[in-house]
Amino acid sequence: MAIAPVNKFVSIAVPVAPGLQKLYEVPTGTSALLLYTQVSNVGIGVTFPTVTFIQKRTSRSTGNTRDIRVIKDAEIPPNDAVILIDGRLVLEKTPIVLDQIYVEGTQSGVGIITNVNYDEPSGIATITTKEAHNLNVTNPVTLAGIAFTCSGSTGITTTIFPDPQQSYVVDTVIGDVGTSKTFSAVVGSSKGYPHFYNSAIHFYERSRANAVEVGTGTTGGYTSFTASPGTTYNPVTGILGITTASHGLSVGDLIRIDDVAITFTCSQDGDSTNHPYPRATDPASTKLLPIISKTTNTFSVDVGTSSNTTTHNFVSGVANGIHKINTRFNVINAVYNGGPNAVGVGTTFQGFTGGLAAGDLVLTLDKNHNLSANDKIRIAVDSIIFSCTMDNRATEHAYPRKTDPAVPTPRSSSVDPDNKGGDLTVSTVGLNGLRVNVGVSPSGGYFAPLQMELIASILENSTA
Repeated sequence: MAIAPVNKFVSIAVPVAPGLQKLYEVPTGTSALLLYTQVSNVGIGVTFPTVTFIQKRTSRSTGNTRDIRVIKDAEIPPNDAVILIDGRLVLEKTPIVLDQIYVEGTQSGVGIITNVNYDEPSGIATITTKEAHNLNVTNPVTLAGIAFTCSGSTGITTTIFPDPQQSYVVDTVIGDVGTSKTFSAVVGSSKGYPHFYNSAIHFYERSRANAVEVGTGTTGGYTSFTASPGTTYNPVTGILGITTASHGLSVGDLIRIDDVAITFTCSQDGDSTNHPYPRATDPASTKLLPIISKTTNTFSVDVGTSSNTTTHNFVSGVANGIHKINTRFNVINAVYNGGPNAVGVGTTFQGFTGGLAAGDLVLTLDKNHNLSANDKIRIAVDSIIFSCTMDNRATEHAYPRKTDPAVPTPRSSSVDPDNKGGDLTVSTVGLNGLRVNVGVSPSGGYFAPLQMELIASILENSTA
């Protein structure tokens, strides 16, 4: 009868790739001692990368995590190394807690991958980058967070490459170094399985309240207003007092002010020039603002203070440049296909027949929305929280960002009187679900010249 060893030594030797990188997780039935960890600077030329080393502890009952930075942004000079652990760091896996260790490097030359063509059986990956990569032939390079769908003997699955982490060598550069956005590297065979590149795979985490608002449709819609003479702005308090006749709004109602919808002059330049607000860089841009006070013909919102504390004088308001959102919904689930390929074609995917095209976002709402195809919605800025494969789901990101295609650019009333031109069109509906296209994701992983390599020694102790 074989007996499992009480002690087992484990050695980790990997390049430090861009992003947050998982190094180790305590296996079931063991505790572990991290005995030694070192990161070396192996970069070409004079480089000063930094490294952060993290112990992540997860509560197994709640799923809550806590990141303990053992060392943060330790700089590694050229041809040198930094010792992160030289002793014993206890790691546990019990019915209560789970310990993992991560490393995160900061270095020069990190870029975003937008496409990967993988050839089997040659094992050559041709990689397209968002910006010029500045790599030369024979340069060592690291890759991280690349998602593939591979068709193998057990069916179609999605895998993240490289796993385990390793470095490669640039085999060819397509075009001129300095302007080229394409290079190739031999990454190895995959036993004959074809691989299809995906952009970063997104995983829904949670949403903020009332993330979806109805623009036009059988339910809801906007009520629009125009700022009129009498509108004021106090740059010291940040309070904007809007005058508009018989608005019918109440304290607590939410409004949005289109960019450049209200024009002021100010005493700073003797009222000689007009300044439309909010600008895209102002805190109120694209934001939902609660009404804090009102009269029959005025209401006030807080749009943030200004460093220009001189008197502001109202000039004009864009027609229907202010909107009350009458109907809003909570999101309880979201599925996004960032592309570049359709998924689930010819099948029922998330309740919608025909699959998801590149850029499709399926939202499940908390109640029946009563919308129809071609109705319009908006998604509040930074309201839906995703993690993604680019950093192994280590961090969360709020979408849509103000720079994303899903955030509409307000139009002038002469071009679009109802200001609905940038809203998202509902393409397919269900009782509680809807589908819109928010654009493809350009992000599909990271690349960087190899600058850091890590070694670690671990002693595992059986607790079985």
